Amino acid sequence: MPFRPHKKIRSISIVLLMATGASLPAAALDFNQCVDLALRQNPEMLVAHARQAEAQGAVSEARGHLLPKLAASFSASQSNNALTVFGMKLSQRQATFNDFGAGQFNPNALGVAPTGLDQPGGYHNFGTKLQMEIPIWNGGEIRGRIDQARAMLEAAQSGNTMARQKLVYAVLKAYDGVVAADTSIEVADKARQAAASYVKTSRSLLARGVLIKSDLLSAEVYLEKAELAVESARNARANALDNLATLIGWPEEKTLTVNGPVRPILPAAPLSSLQSDAMAQNAGIVALRHQVKAAQEGIGIARAAYLPHINAMANQEWNGRTLGNAAPSYTVGGEVTWNMLDFARGGSLDRARAKHEQTLAALQEAQDKLRLEVAQVWRSAREAALRVRMRELAVRQMEEAQHMVRLRYENGIETVTGLLRGQAELDKTRAELVSARYAEATDRGALLLAIGKLNPQEIVGVSSVPTAEGVSQ
Repeated sequence: MPFRPHKKIRSISIVLLMATGASLPAAALDFNQCVDLALRQNPEMLVAHARQAEAQGAVSEARGHLLPKLAASFSASQSNNALTVFGMKLSQRQATFNDFGAGQFNPNALGVAPTGLDQPGGYHNFGTKLQMEIPIWNGGEIRGRIDQARAMLEAAQSGNTMARQKLVYAVLKAYDGVVAADTSIEVADKARQAAASYVKTSRSLLARGVLIKSDLLSAEVYLEKAELAVESARNARANALDNLATLIGWPEEKTLTVNGPVRPILPAAPLSSLQSDAMAQNAGIVALRHQVKAAQEGIGIARAAYLPHINAMANQEWNGRTLGNAAPSYTVGGEVTWNMLDFARGGSLDRARAKHEQTLAALQEAQDKLRLEVAQVWRSAREAALRVRMRELAVRQMEEAQHMVRLRYENGIETVTGLLRGQAELDKTRAELVSARYAEATDRGALLLAIGKLNPQEIVGVSSVPTAEGVSQ
């Protein structure tokens, strides 16, 4: 049965489940509901979303540097500095010939210091200014920063995808861990029931003189071991539920149970094709490629320091002795700057190149590890399928064999030691089957995670998977 309910219906059901009081009967969550809860509340996903938002902000910031900047300012000043006062008067268009000391001018006494010019007294100015700076070309630095920010945004988006798939894998392990724990309790309970039956039979045989006292004691000891195994299985289930509840943010006061087991679909493609898929689609590898691109852009940004920068500006000012009586003026211009000698920019360029080489090396290392990982988990997943079949067959064989041993024991032609040894082997094989099924599911999940295709649509209920899937390949 594929787990593909409509998303809205699933969301509504989750809200209803979260709102259900602890006193009501426990509702079993299916795998998709657990994944939805984990994606909404898990801290790792929240961190991934925050990183993506941060990268988006960096792109907006970089784009902003490409556009003009407009600044407004207002100033009020009082001064008796001769140069400042004269400048204020010029800005206000209030300068007169008397400000130059024209009243004291005497062609025969040019050494006289004009009092109006040198000692103007206190003067004040109210200034309002609008200033626009227009970047024209900065050696490619701004464009490089935009491309670098975009690359980092794409890396963050891939990182978000990777975090999502890792979380799905973690939920798969936790969810099937609970299912495996439930099955282990059933296995342990079967063993306990068998042990209890052996004790009852042994007492009957002892009463008829067929057995001795030590045989009955052996059966009772085995029953105690079976009781302990049941308790251990229950504790393991409680731990598995705690793990899943933490992962999906399930409230402590509410009981959590899960539906039936799930298992990822095993890809049918050959190993070489899966490795190619992993190189192209693994979100971690894709993120590293974007980081390499960002580092490459960093080299271009560092090179911009060797090139001239061209900018334009425009000012509009209003200066006056009062706020309502200001004289307007404007300034427009352009500027070309070129750092002819800067010993620091060489180091910046070397650092950018080294950063690029580091990211390239990290990408190559990650690709090599991923190619090896895909091969290992692919073989492990196929082996796990065979192991499950072998364990299932072994359980059927040992159940039949133990049935015969029990018949012989009840007729006094088999010792209690042989009976209990056979039951112990049967219990062990049943437990190994539970572990094999869990390992099969997690190995398949690891394979899909490695090739970048792990999502809830690829995980189905066990009953819908053909029994021989993955074995004949």
